[in-house]
Amino acid sequence: MELQEAIANRRSYKKYKRDMQIDDDALHEAIKQAADAPNHKFREPWKVVHVTKDRLGDMSKQLSQIAYPNDPEKQQNHYNDVTKLGGMLVVTAQQDPRQKQNLENFMAVGAFTQNLLLLLHEAGIGSCWKTPTFIFNPEVKEMFNVAADESIVGFIYLTDMEERVMHRKRHTDDIIRTF
Repeated sequence: MELQEAIANRRSYKKYKRDMQIDDDALHEAIKQAADAPNHKFREPWKVVHVTKDRLGDMSKQLSQIAYPNDPEKQQNHYNDVTKLGGMLVVTAQQDPRQKQNLENFMAVGAFTQNLLLLLHEAGIGSCWKTPTFIFNPEVKEMFNVAADESIVGFIYLTDMEERVMHRKRHTDDIIRTF
């Protein structure tokens, strides 16, 4: 697959209406390859927690108690959706107390994640990058064993690619300004 084709055709798979399976070996290979992302001073500030298919139910029960503590219906909906996935990734970024280095780290994790999403697409694994507000909850960080000096930047839901995803036109007319 050509790079431009992958960029143009990769989409977020947001429908979890049936049980899905993914190839964990292909996933792990994509994660390793994604690490070829640019990162200043070779800090490689990313880490990934893989929640395998067989652990999604346990993860959802624990996470939804934190995310929706007084809403059993939302807890059940989360469980129903998440347990259909092929797996889930928690992507983290190493924080740095220095402003410039912290920005560089987050930009590097963004590049790593984009590489990963494109590589997953190429491997036939659908994905959707999620950033729910509860990723900032310290209990969620603790649940996934995220270090105090790391931030969760998002979850990547892993699916198959059987659903057809609509291709929306991108707004590219106003992204370039001349100095």
